[in-house]
Parts: sequence; structure tokens; C-alpha cells
Amino acid sequence: MAYPTLEYARLSYSATGLFSNESNANNFIRINANTTSGSPIITNIAENAGGKFSSAELMVGMTLVSGGEFASDVTITALDLGSNQLTVSANATATAATQLMRIRPKKGMYFVSGSGFTKVGTGEPSDLRDVTGSEDANYLASDLKWGIAAPLAATGSVGTTVTGLYGQYEITQIQTRDGNTAMNFFATSSETLPSFIEGSGSQISAGSGTFMISQISSNLMAIASAGDIGGGGQGLGLAAYQTAVASVFGTLTSGSGGAAAAFPFTGSATITGSIDMTGSITTLLNTNENFLIKNAVAPTQSLFQVDDEGVALFRARIGSDGAPGAVVGGLYFTTASAFLGVD
Repeated sequence: MAYPTLEYARLSYSATGLFSNESNANNFIRINANTTSGSPIITNIAENAGGKFSSAELMVGMTLVSGGEFASDVTITALDLGSNQLTVSANATATAATQLMRIRPKKGMYFVSGSGFTKVGTGEPSDLRDVTGSEDANYLASDLKWGIAAPLAATGSVGTTVTGLYGQYEITQIQTRDGNTAMNFFATSSETLPSFIEGSGSQISAGSGTFMISQISSNLMAIASAGDIGGGGQGLGLAAYQTAVASVFGTLTSGSGGAAAAFPFTGSATITGSIDMTGSITTLLNTNENFLIKNAVAPTQSLFQVDDEGVALFRARIGSDGAPGAVVGGLYFTTASAFLGVD
């Protein structure tokens, strides 16, 4: 079996080009719109010149702030830009017209503006034409996804990079491209993939300026030398190793990753091959569950079953099946008789 060689390069970014729930949070997107007391629907959306970007960058999950109209920050739950309206997670507490509202990415979501591409040497990717977001229309499910390894800062201090602390994020959407060497894009953390979970006390640092961009395979990214990246230091080159090792091996040993992890786990699993086990095996059957052995050649054909009431059910052979070979201690049934193998 061939395994992919992960492609990687470097992206540069600026503090003014990083937008998150803390970085440039107040000027990402600004709109003017109407609210109706008791309703979660915001109507008559219009652009406000105070925002760096427009409603074209709006996404479900972003945070909306309008202090006089909502008791607290709310989350966008639905978008209908064709009708100039959106829905949020709480009802408005006041009716207002042409009210200024500020919108920012949620925790773990980032918008990066003017990110520049650099590749050392002649390897791939040679430019941004090979890079797509996993939610882009031109992304193919058979392709590897792309992500970034990023230096992190502590929550509440977005401009101060914490030495030796890194995170991994999936590139989800590329909004615009400037030729083949610069782009605006969204990157997000994960709530379920161990290597891509962003801690509650950390965020991408606005004080660094360098990402490593890499393909993702089995939720892992490439590692490289500082010279191969062309900037950002050796720590950034090894960031994928740092973030992946503890989480991946912790999942394997604890089984906390569910069906994708080692035993024990709760859920369904398909195992192909042989298993040698030492010790006791207990099978717990609830109502409408059973212990079932099937024929591999004819999977719909039951060979032996124990139902949830403890009734053992042997397959009843019919004439066309013939008689199985005689085995001492063996037991089989036909539709009319039972046979037991003895000396």
C-alpha cells in the first residue's frame, strides 16, 4: 500500500490581516439592519463602511454583537442573503431600524487576509493553484485536505506569541486569490479531531506572522526543517508532531476516540481478519439484540443465533443443503430431525 508524501510550504500573514473572536474582532464585518423585539430574525441587512469585509464573508456560527437589541452576544444560525436577512440564536429584546451590528468569527474560526505563499526549492506545491479549502466548490473528496500549523497566544493576549505552543487548523474556504501567491481564507479548529482541537485558553497569535501550510492525511500534517519552510523557526516545522503525538497516542491507549480508536469504545465496528483473545468474553444483549454467526459466502444466512431471551437458534438445513460431515460432538438440524455426532 502506498502512502502519500505530504506537500507543504509557508504562508505569511500580518496582525492586521488576522481576524478572530479576539483579533480585530470589532472591524471584521459591520452591517446596518433591523430587529423586531421577540424575534431572532434580523432583516434589511446593508453594508456598513466601518467593516474591513462585507456580508459576502458571513458564515453560520459567527458571533453578532448589537448591545441595545440583544441581551448578550448571539450566534448566527441561518443566512438568507438573497432576502437580506439572517437568523440568530436568541430573540431581540428591542425593535430597531438601521442599527449598527458587529460580526466576528467564533472561537476556533479564523479569517486570514492577504496571506502570502512561499515555497523553498522546486517541490510541490509550487504555488497556491494546488491548494483548495475543504468546503470549496472545486474541492474533490478524493483529494487530501489542506491545513495550517500556527503559533499560538494565550486567550486575552492575542499579540503575544507563547514560545513552543502551536495548533493545527483545517483550511475550509478560500474566499479570494491574488494571482497564485496570495489569498484570503478561512481556517477552523475541530471539536472532535484530537490534533485539531483548540484549547479554551489559546488562539492563533497575531504577533508571529508565519504559518506552515500542509496537506492533511489521517488527521496528520507534515513536519519539516526550518530551512525547508523558509521561516518561522524549527518549532513551527515540528508543530504537527508536537500537536499530534500526545493526542493521537492518548486516543489509541485510552479508547477515547470512539470507533476510530482502540478498544474499549462504544459504538459499532467492522473487523476483518482473525482475533486471538485470552480471558473471558461477555456479550450483553438488550431487547431486540442478538448474538449472531453468519455464513461468509451468504451473509443473509444465519448459522447460529442467541436472541435476547436466551433462546439458541440453529439453522435448519433443507434437502438442497445436503448433510454436513460427521463430527464427534457435532449437532445440526433439518426441518424434520436433529442429529448428534457420537463415537
